[in-house]
Amino acid sequence: MAARSQGLDPEQPLRVVALGGGTGLASLLRAIKREAGRVREPWKLTGIVTVSDNGGSSGRLREELGGIPPGDLRNCLAALTLEDSALTDLLNYRFKSEGSLSGHSLGNLMLWALADLTGDWVRAIRKLSGVLVTLGRLFPSTTVPVTLVGEDMEGRRYVGEMAVGTSHQPLARLWLEPNDAEPLPEAVLALLRSDLILLAPGSLYTSTIPNLLLPDLQEALEFSRSPVIYVANLMTEPGETDGLDLETHIAAISALGRTGITAIIANETPLWPEMLARYRREGGEPLTAERDEIMGIPVHRFPLLDPESPMARHHPDLLNQAIRATLRRL
Repeated sequence: MAARSQGLDPEQPLRVVALGGGTGLASLLRAIKREAGRVREPWKLTGIVTVSDNGGSSGRLREELGGIPPGDLRNCLAALTLEDSALTDLLNYRFKSEGSLSGHSLGNLMLWALADLTGDWVRAIRKLSGVLVTLGRLFPSTTVPVTLVGEDMEGRRYVGEMAVGTSHQPLARLWLEPNDAEPLPEAVLALLRSDLILLAPGSLYTSTIPNLLLPDLQEALEFSRSPVIYVANLMTEPGETDGLDLETHIAAISALGRTGITAIIANETPLWPEMLARYRREGGEPLTAERDEIMGIPVHRFPLLDPESPMARHHPDLLNQAIRATLRRL
């Protein structure tokens, strides 16, 4: 690792870029946003969000109105708000009617409307960020509508994020169509200027890896020479990562996303029996690290499980402490 990655100090104003999608990136941003809001030496925080979603409210808006899906952007904006408020509740509100609005998130509609009014997704996000008062910046990885496509070991093809997420097979190939989609210049610049890069927990093939499939983002990651920390999932996901251990996750990121990892953060807190039994009935298993190294990459284990959540979730305070402790060890 180059000299740029040495001597990182969590008390200094680091330029930190987090990549991912869905609830995983939102969880990570919620954990580290306090570092961007502190009075002394705040981190310069940037989130880069995958935009290949084709399900739910986002998928319907994408199909009916065009453009990129707003759902993961909305989720991450809510995570970055300085304080929870009525505006945050409005952002996350979902219509429950039986009509055409049923299931739509108000925040998704607001983002799409702002993008239509301004003609620019970056300006739309910036305007909504200003209203919400967020800590850090947020960018889509690309403003080109892209489709995620995967192919398993037997040559079966899965078109769209929803199909990829239910493949039930390890994927041999993963790519975006169109394959010449340009990343957002602001996202590339954030990576080039970064001191630290965080890969968020989340769905392996549909959240963590898609941003890494854009060649220019891959090159920016490599050219930045910044350390890359992967925050591992707490659980495997039925349909997408059935039976895949942590080493297979790392191998997939390396092979499909062509991204080297400097360190891994993994959970060491066991699930309580009732929760573990419920997840196993649904096909999920804890994603644990039994060794101090995986594929030559150091693994840093911490208690990360939120004890108050009915689901297996990262506790924001514990994840914040784990990231800071890992920085000191680099």
